[in-house]
Amino acid sequence: MTRPIQSCQQTSIQEIWAMSLQLVSANQKLIRQIASPYFRHMSANSDDLYQEATIAAYKAIIVSRKKNKQERFIPFFRVIFKTSCIKLASGIHTVHWLEDYYLPIPEKQEETEKPISSMINQALKAVSKRQKEVCLWLLQQPTPVSTPDIAKKFKVSRRHACRLISASIQRISGASL
Repeated sequence: MTRPIQSCQQTSIQEIWAMSLQLVSANQKLIRQIASPYFRHMSANSDDLYQEATIAAYKAIIVSRKKNKQERFIPFFRVIFKTSCIKLASGIHTVHWLEDYYLPIPEKQEETEKPISSMINQALKAVSKRQKEVCLWLLQQPTPVSTPDIAKKFKVSRRHACRLISASIQRISGASL
C-alpha cells in the first residue's frame, strides 16, 4: 500500500469504496504476498481474493479514521486481510452482510438460474439416488452444513456421510471430464 490516504474525515461511503478499489488494484503484488501462505487452502480464485482485499481495505480505512491514525492504515489492512485469508482457508464466511458494504448486485439473476439448474440436474445424473438426495439437500441449505448435520438429517453415521459426499464429488467430477 504505497499511496497515502486522504486526510479528510468527511468522505462518503462511495468515495471510501472507490479508494479501496484503487488501493487494491495498485497493490496486487502485496495482496498476493499476504495471501500466499493461505491461498492453496482457500476454495477461492484470484477475483475472490481481490474482493476480500477490497473489503479489508475498506474496513482498514474506516478503522484508521475512527482511531484518527491514518499512518497506521497498512498495519490495520494487513491484520484485517490476513484474518480474512485465514477464514477463507478454513471455510468460514468472511462477510455475512454484504449490504453493509453497498456492493453492486447484478440484476439479471433470473436468467442465470435456469441454465444453472439444468447444469445441476445434468451433473446429478452421474450419482446414485441417495447421493442425489443428499446433494440436492446440500444445495438448498442457506448456509454451509457440517458432516454431523448431514449425518443427523439422513440418519447415517458421520463417516458414512463423508463417504456419500466424497463419492458424489468424485462421480460428478468424473462425469464432467
